[in-house]
Amino acid sequence: MSRVFKKQEGFTLIELMIVVAIIGILAAIAIPNFLQYQMKSRQSEAKTNLQAIKTSMISFQGEQGCYVGVLPEVGQPAAAAGTKYVPWQWGQGTPATPPPVQWCTGAAPVLQGTFNDIGFRATGNVNYHYAVDSVVLAGAGAALTYHPQGAGGATNSCTAAIAGAAGNGAAGANNFFAHAQSNLDGDGAVSTWVSTVDHGAADCTTGVF
Repeated sequence: MSRVFKKQEGFTLIELMIVVAIIGILAAIAIPNFLQYQMKSRQSEAKTNLQAIKTSMISFQGEQGCYVGVLPEVGQPAAAAGTKYVPWQWGQGTPATPPPVQWCTGAAPVLQGTFNDIGFRATGNVNYHYAVDSVVLAGAGAALTYHPQGAGGATNSCTAAIAGAAGNGAAGANNFFAHAQSNLDGDGAVSTWVSTVDHGAADCTTGVF
């Protein structure tokens, strides 16, 4: 009785190696793009919060008559080059300044308060370090006079973009410079976003995360 053997077919080693190589190439292309999209999605926090801070600052100015510098939250770490920013729990925020306070008297540009003073509080963990500088802007096209209450205001690369954007009076804090800074990927550059009375959120370091 003779046996009939069926021909067994399968992948050769070369075919398997080709498939593995193709998968490796696709992964090498897809993973960096995925990481970049992930970083961009995290930047949406800065845009959202800066827009909310802008709204809060304008509301404060409508009630008090000037903009106020806002110190960073107590305990929130500043962004640094070469160090990946660790998400920070915002919590209830620094308590509001107790009354009575005459916000818009005296040397107005150096006034400072807390985020609770302007009615802003982030929810949950934040990936950015936030602060607000009150500024004096005298006339269209004029340079900003900084009165920094937070980190990096006077050296920020968005200076030219917002100089002369708003405020025609030479006296008083008639503009503000809210900034969000982080290092989401831990490289040698810090990502910076800003907002002013005329800008909801602007990326000062395009392509930097």
